[in-house]
Amino acid sequence: MVRRLIEFDYLLKNASGEVLDSSTEMDGEPMRYVEGSNQIIPGLESRMKGVKKGDKKEITVPASEAYGDREEKLVIEVPLDQFPANQKVSVGLEVEIEVAENYFHPFTVTQLGKTSATLDGNHRLAGVDLYFSVEVKEAREATEAEIAESETEHEHEHGEHCTH
Repeated sequence: MVRRLIEFDYLLKNASGEVLDSSTEMDGEPMRYVEGSNQIIPGLESRMKGVKKGDKKEITVPASEAYGDREEKLVIEVPLDQFPANQKVSVGLEVEIEVAENYFHPFTVTQLGKTSATLDGNHRLAGVDLYFSVEVKEAREATEAEIAESETEHEHEHGEHCTH
């Protein structure tokens, strides 16, 4: 199977048209991935199969094929005394919590009370249908080095327990 390197600019919106992200605002560089390396959300990759350089597409990705549906079991209350003494706890703080042996999951503090904090382990876009406007900048066969790099990046970003 030929694996291709795809580079594309994108504008990401939610259902109400609010801009959530843009490749040109991030660092001005197009997003790039090697097909089959799980580097982008599954629903977007599946809808970009067969794209060619210069293609422009409007792509809708349902939440279930993006960051999943919101899971209320990932919203937890944690007593403030469970945080390290030197940790300044504030809304927006991201922490890694060991949820199984050697498996850590990111949580974000969403509310702060007098004695406890509410943490949410859902991705910020969980439960959100995504609307992409994409323009393909490159679509070609990936080199062996690009394939190896994409697999290393995926392992580094997600670890061996990746459910992506």
